[in-house]
Amino acid sequence: MTIRDILTSIRERLQKAGIEDFEYESWVLLEWKLHIDRAEFYMNPNREVKQELLEELEEVLLKREQRVPLQYLMGECEFMGFDFSVDERVLIPRQDTECLVELAVEDIRNVKTQNRCEFNNAADQKNEQKVKVLDLCTGSGCIGISVKKLCQNTEVTLADISEGALAVAKKNAENLNANVTLIRGNLFENIEGRFDYILSNPPYIPSQVIQGLMPEVKDHEPRLALDGEEDGLAFYRRIIEQAPEYLNSNGRIYFEIGAEQGEDMIRLMTDRGFSEVKVHKDLAGLDRIATGIYSRR
Repeated sequence: MTIRDILTSIRERLQKAGIEDFEYESWVLLEWKLHIDRAEFYMNPNREVKQELLEELEEVLLKREQRVPLQYLMGECEFMGFDFSVDERVLIPRQDTECLVELAVEDIRNVKTQNRCEFNNAADQKNEQKVKVLDLCTGSGCIGISVKKLCQNTEVTLADISEGALAVAKKNAENLNANVTLIRGNLFENIEGRFDYILSNPPYIPSQVIQGLMPEVKDHEPRLALDGEEDGLAFYRRIIEQAPEYLNSNGRIYFEIGAEQGEDMIRLMTDRGFSEVKVHKDLAGLDRIATGIYSRR
């Protein structure tokens, strides 16, 4: 078969399988399995492809037609400019979650800059305490590891109840040379000390909604990381209730939230004593991040 025929076949099969972004994924599969990029395609679209490469492509294409996510098939996903390993033990990092990281990184950098301006001498600056960050429900580790890579003067802890997820997070930390601490436990279980920042993308999809999600999500991504119980707010309630005991004075919390959960989050956080509670929108203009500050009395 020629490159042109192969690309046409991939497009048709992915579209028939109900994959919305079939055009983009066709090019990805062509480059990944056949090592042919767009430039080479347009230069020589009638070049024949070796049979052994076609067999490798067919194996992957069959799985994608069964709606196995492309990121799981490739074993990686780009997030915040870094390549993270992923498999069915963890959620696939989303671009929406980058909004949380960007907000946290900006805040951490601003606070550090303010602190440096208050130092009296170089010795004080050298002894500057690291900003302590907890990434709760870490999954692949994409949030905490990205913060560590982008803010070196941080001490980052990754926590998750899933042993499989922590194995993936550990692999990512090693691959990206990020010195982080990993803890297994149910939310704050086994967590010690206090933190300047708690970052979390917990399960927040109402249980009854999950079956209506696209097959890639409901059939392949871990339900443990999706299911926010009856109203999707169960994990937020637990985290918000316990978080003050694990935050330093003026410690900050950042949540990824569902697009319709903003008002509930403002109420939950305000009722627990958080101040400056805000809901931030994602690139699509939807409510996506809830933040607040806890001032110890």
